[in-house]
Amino acid sequence: MSSLFNTKISLNDFLLRDGIYFPKDYQQLNSTEQKQRWDKIGKTYYGSQKIEQAAETSPIKQDYTLLTGRPGGTWLKFPVNKSVDSILEIGCGYGRIPLFLSKDKNLRCQRYYGIDISESLLRRLLKCKQEYDFFPGAEFHVICASAELLPIEDNSIDLVISNCVFMHIPDAQIRNLLVEISRVLKPGGIFIFNHSFHNKSCPSHQIHNFVRRLNPVKQNPVYLKQYSADEIKAMLTASGITTKCPQYTVEPTQEYAILPQKIKGIPVPFATTINRSLKPSATMKETLAYGYSAYSNNW
Repeated sequence: MSSLFNTKISLNDFLLRDGIYFPKDYQQLNSTEQKQRWDKIGKTYYGSQKIEQAAETSPIKQDYTLLTGRPGGTWLKFPVNKSVDSILEIGCGYGRIPLFLSKDKNLRCQRYYGIDISESLLRRLLKCKQEYDFFPGAEFHVICASAELLPIEDNSIDLVISNCVFMHIPDAQIRNLLVEISRVLKPGGIFIFNHSFHNKSCPSHQIHNFVRRLNPVKQNPVYLKQYSADEIKAMLTASGITTKCPQYTVEPTQEYAILPQKIKGIPVPFATTINRSLKPSATMKETLAYGYSAYSNNW
């Protein structure tokens, strides 16, 4: 499967500044609405306890989980003491997932590539790396860019990971990104996209969709298209990923919802309590699940 428009870029096309690779047209990227939105979100996203503001004696310095808690979902299944040559993380943020995989699962690697559009999040990632030294000894390549074109060689990555990111990427872009992921992933490599797709059958999303249609002019650009399990499988197949990883799983998350937490920024009374009380039968899980995860089975 060829990459977008048969165009390839490498890190040689980027400028390294303060430990972060920036595209040479960074000023143009910086002027986009998407970039400005995520830089703004990145300044506070899971950031109520910022590591750079913590005293040396703060418990946060000894226990990284005090920043945001331990991730759940598919990450809990990840094996202990695994070693790979290279890892690529799409939408790496400030390093929440590699922190967990390195510290709790003892995952080791020689090279880590983290790509995110938010410069503010990447600067916090470097701070977290400095404080907690996740993936010790590995080469770090932290890249501030949109992920549609990956500055990475074909068939060079052992493990591609992403957490709650694809649901925020428009449909056409996510399809291009999946093609790029397929290009850089080694045959027989591993991919893990945890809680990465919104479920189109979920009543909570359907309510949001209805409200959005009432006001088509002003819509939340972060809240995007949802998919069924079959549509996700079709996208993975079309990208070429399933050729490299024939055995894979698309499964509903264990987070369920019939009511959105907020509508147009207004909290919905008792929505959290009601959603957390849901215990759907096996036949209803694909309907009520908030989203889907997708991952190869060769861990």
